[in-house]
Amino acid sequence: MIEKFLAKSTGLTLVEHTQHVMTAVENLIQKLYFEEKERAFWLDKIVRCAILHDIGKIHELFQENLRESQPKNAIRHEIMSLWLIEQFLELPQDECFAIATHHKGVIADGQGRLDTIILADGMPDLISQFYDFEILKQFMEDWKKAFKLKTQSLNLVTTTPKLSKNSTQLLNQRFQRRIEPDAKKRFHLAKTRGLLIASDHIGSARLENEIPDWKRLEIQMFQPKNDKTGEVYPFRTFQKKLQTVKNDVILYAPTGSGKTEAALAWYFANQEENGRLFYLLPYTASINAMVKRMQIIFGDEVVTALHSKTLEFFFEQLENEDDNHFENAQKARTLKSFSKELFFPVKVATPHQVLKNALMGKGWEISLFDYQKACFIVDEFHTYDALMTGLMLATIKWLKDNFEAKIFFMSATIPKFLCDLIIDKIYDGNANIFIQPNPKEPSDKVVLGQKRHQLICCKDKCITDEIDLIKSYLNNGKSVLVIVNNVKTCQDLYEEINFTKDVKLLHSGFNKRDRILIEKLITDKYSKPQLLIATQAVEVSLDIDYDVAFIENAPIDALIQRFGRVNRAGKQESTAPVYIFENIIGNTKFFYDEEFLKLTFENLLKLNKQDLSESDLVNVCNQVYKNGYNETQKNEFDKGFNNSMINNFKDELIAGHWRSWIEDVIEGQSLKIDVLCQNLLDDYEKLKEKGDFIKANQLLVSVYRYETKEMYIKNKEARAKYQVIVASDLEYSSRLGYLKRIDNVDDRIF
Repeated sequence: MIEKFLAKSTGLTLVEHTQHVMTAVENLIQKLYFEEKERAFWLDKIVRCAILHDIGKIHELFQENLRESQPKNAIRHEIMSLWLIEQFLELPQDECFAIATHHKGVIADGQGRLDTIILADGMPDLISQFYDFEILKQFMEDWKKAFKLKTQSLNLVTTTPKLSKNSTQLLNQRFQRRIEPDAKKRFHLAKTRGLLIASDHIGSARLENEIPDWKRLEIQMFQPKNDKTGEVYPFRTFQKKLQTVKNDVILYAPTGSGKTEAALAWYFANQEENGRLFYLLPYTASINAMVKRMQIIFGDEVVTALHSKTLEFFFEQLENEDDNHFENAQKARTLKSFSKELFFPVKVATPHQVLKNALMGKGWEISLFDYQKACFIVDEFHTYDALMTGLMLATIKWLKDNFEAKIFFMSATIPKFLCDLIIDKIYDGNANIFIQPNPKEPSDKVVLGQKRHQLICCKDKCITDEIDLIKSYLNNGKSVLVIVNNVKTCQDLYEEINFTKDVKLLHSGFNKRDRILIEKLITDKYSKPQLLIATQAVEVSLDIDYDVAFIENAPIDALIQRFGRVNRAGKQESTAPVYIFENIIGNTKFFYDEEFLKLTFENLLKLNKQDLSESDLVNVCNQVYKNGYNETQKNEFDKGFNNSMINNFKDELIAGHWRSWIEDVIEGQSLKIDVLCQNLLDDYEKLKEKGDFIKANQLLVSVYRYETKEMYIKNKEARAKYQVIVASDLEYSSRLGYLKRIDNVDDRIF
């Protein structure tokens, strides 16, 4: 009897699908961090959930839907599964809850939630269209026998056409806390749900036998070496020390000193079998580069990216292997889906991806096993604004308090006040967790005392005052990096310098398609353009190296990152000239605090025409930020750090419920939107018609709402078909990025 029921419209039977999910449970739980007793507990529980999670699909209307090309019957099979369980079996409350919510969240406002009609008014009608009592009873006995299910049957003579009151209240956001006031039990409900959802997704994708094994990191896997000759270099003293430090760390180490190897040395000392490694970075470009680096160390199958643009990243990786666009697109979607779940042992991500789980964003339950005994490397943490820093530190506390996670902060630019803030807020004033290279050790002294740059401060000048000097360097064969603070200036300088040879722009005004090509070019030492004109986009961990730089003034922590793109390896015969211009072209009020800009230039002016070491720059950083946050920033930090959802996580949580976490992160800030520039509409439509949806979306650019006022969709039919905003007042150039559609270049808005 049980063999005849379908689970999917593809013809996959319910028995086959259930077996796939059971295998996914068994393999997944073996590859997550558990104590052995705990592992046995969860294995028994979630296998039982897997056996029963889809039995509601035997409903006649659901089977009819699977056989029809146009399904017409609205039925929640997971609720039917719960009803069958309540009628015929004794099953723990947490397992019933997980089964009932493995597709939809509990009843609440918003999409993706269960419907009160299905749980109440519509239940009798749905039950009346079920098979009769004897058939259902026989099915349940056969199902139990087939899967060796060890659970007690209820000796009923009839069924009830509704769910129990306990279940209906547990499945409602308004009543769950009332019926289950114990926060620990609600937390347990969430964990059970998360494991079942992950297992169901893996089994449905037929990846149950492809869950990657955790891989122990060995020293030789990250030992520094010459890429060409294979010559192995010794670890620096501070890197070697970290191989034995088994607690949290804040590391300061200058650019080029081997911070990544230091972080891996710490992970080597703190790794737990099957515990996850999260490498957190602020920007998607730096994440993509780090994924490739981690894949070389751990293997492709172990490492994933986790950020807002992962679909494009995976697609691009697959496209580099072959040009089967449609197959690559499907694989990329699968990889994107599983990047968020309990699948990959190593994840390179933005902090937002962890923050949204602390704020109970959609899918937060799946993370509850990902974070257990995990190690977190938080790189470039100095780059976040005060609000994000507060939220991030609150999240770090959340990880430590709830999951026994270990944390490794590192940066080449740590203002002392920020380091002190972390030590105070997270570590109760224990400054022993701070580590930096030791100037008394020869291998460490090299990176601390190395002078790679000659500072030239251009007081009361802007970059356009030195166009001739830029051209002189270019004509003498030098590679030149120009960094400015907004897109419009970047584009205008391209026109004004008018370098006819090898030149590229890099800024946020390029679409994804061109950004990928530009980053490939500028990071390839054989194709690197002689002149690169960029915005702060160049700061994001791109491995580039130029002979000389012309840079608009910016806060010192941003400048240190920019300095690191010049004479990066310190191999030039003499120090590389770096010109800093006091006057900034265009408006910076949206990006930088005027006070910090002023303090930065004043302190750099004291070092004018000197060769700089990393310690010189750190001293300037500490002077600029000696008073820490200003009053506004402090209020923003406190707002983030004291976030009630994060700080009262277990008390606030409702299992199966999520919230729109983004408002907590960017409330009151200008939001960017993705738009299609008018002149790319035809290309976009052609790609959509061919089914190249990922390539089509790579044509979109992100703009602030104020940048375009004339938005329209070509017509209602196109809007329904393509779902895209077309900015009729913007046009796109692969050379310059997006522009205002007017002839006068001075009137562009950026």
